[in-house]
Amino acid sequence: MDIKIIAQTIIYGIFSGSIYSLVAVGLQWIFGITKIINIAHGPLVVIGSFLTFWAFSLCHLDPFVAILPVTLVLLLLGLVVYCVIFYPLKNLIGHERVHLSLLLAFGLMIILQNGARLLWSADERALTTALTGASLEFIGVRLPYARLAGLAVALLVIICVHLLLTKTYFGKSVRALIDNPQAARLVGVNINLVHLFSFGIGIALAGSAGTLIAITTSFSPFGGMVWTLKGLIVVVLAGMGNIRGVFLAGLVLGVVEAIGAIVGLGAYREIFGLITFVLVLMFKPEGLFVRGGRAA
Repeated sequence: MDIKIIAQTIIYGIFSGSIYSLVAVGLQWIFGITKIINIAHGPLVVIGSFLTFWAFSLCHLDPFVAILPVTLVLLLLGLVVYCVIFYPLKNLIGHERVHLSLLLAFGLMIILQNGARLLWSADERALTTALTGASLEFIGVRLPYARLAGLAVALLVIICVHLLLTKTYFGKSVRALIDNPQAARLVGVNINLVHLFSFGIGIALAGSAGTLIAITTSFSPFGGMVWTLKGLIVVVLAGMGNIRGVFLAGLVLGVVEAIGAIVGLGAYREIFGLITFVLVLMFKPEGLFVRGGRAA
């Protein structure tokens, strides 16, 4: 196979991996703080894609500009969802909280999928913008401007999440809550408020990922579960609680799937990602990007 084709395929895998990482960081954030397994995360990502579609087709707003209002709308939606659906779990701890949140998220997923179908129909949609089809050629490899911008946005968002966690008072409250919930409560941390806004931020990150998906690929109301699975795989590869490792883990998954396409199994490239997922669980269950059993 031509070396340029191999390089082109791996580059596209890196671009796809950056979106996987942005989907995963929202899942990582929500579960790490609230202990809610939000399997409805993928459908919420798709809602972000459709809101971007509306902003572009109805308001003629460039998708890279629309990412800000879409993220804000998903933040507000996340706050509402938490108050209505997950707040009653506030007094539960351990496996009971995890299991009930999983059931509630499953119901939410069904509601979101069918609600999206009613609003936007079951058809696949795609955006055609000024950047669609435009690319930069470097040593014989095409670098689409839209995907380059998407890679930059994904990296920027994950850096902002890391800074929020490590450099702000809210982040200090979050870290105190994760380390010792009882001690955090004693020193004045409002656990319910931290959970509320943490869930909202996680859903806002889903909106950002949805915008990048709308820019780079097609989407439909029933495609959300695929994104949930991608996100969960990346979380496992990165290691639970490892925000910085999520970006690298997303790139790993994207490149592994690209290798599947290179060896002639493009239609089954997801299998390569699942095999990597199983191997990591078997031989390095703490994640690829952790040191000494703790998040890097």
